[in-house]
Amino acid sequence: MDLSRRGLAAGLATVALATKARADTTDLAVSCDTAAAPAVLRAADAFRARTGVRVRIFPTAPGLLVPQLQREIQNDIIFTRTEAIDAAEGLGLVKPGARTALWRNRLVIASQARPTGPEGSFAAPDPTPGSDIDGWAVLKAIGLAPAKPVGVLDTATAAWMLATVQVREALVFRSDVAARESLRIVATVPDAAAPAITYAATATTLAYRGDPAAFVAFLGSAQGIAELTAAGLERAA
Repeated sequence: MDLSRRGLAAGLATVALATKARADTTDLAVSCDTAAAPAVLRAADAFRARTGVRVRIFPTAPGLLVPQLQREIQNDIIFTRTEAIDAAEGLGLVKPGARTALWRNRLVIASQARPTGPEGSFAAPDPTPGSDIDGWAVLKAIGLAPAKPVGVLDTATAAWMLATVQVREALVFRSDVAARESLRIVATVPDAAAPAITYAATATTLAYRGDPAAFVAFLGSAQGIAELTAAGLERAA
């Protein structure tokens, strides 16, 4: 066999092995909004305990999910804001009519269970593409003007600063609080000031591994609903 034939044979063998690996892989990749990640991870752990299938969670800034799909970055499932799913569906990036029921994630003001940290310090997201939230506009709408404001990238960062006692209070999501036993909710931001974020989950047209529809269906099952509710999300009416 000459070199060209050897190269062709090696190439075909590599393709065959890759195809088999793809067929044998049951892991699923889920990209989700950063704030929703603790809730989706909790549901994923319950799904693995029930089925043996590992669901790998990739927290992503809300504005980057659709661009990732457009660039064919592997995502079997997305768990994100409904407007992002609508946009992805319009581009043919997700399967129409296959999304879960809706979930809401509300903004809250949180502190340590025993408030500590510098008096008057308050962390909130700056208006950046990383969070899609202008935390200071929200606080202004509810009449709060912290003495020592600390601008951060997103609510996950605000929750981390609160949990590590770098600030006394923070503007975060319910899911951020539910993920940390040391935190408590001081007040819920009213819808008039900042409507709750509405999420759904759906399989993408890039999905080729395992059974993405099974995890999407699990999220709507009694167990999935219980896990997401315990993680701070609310079923939408």
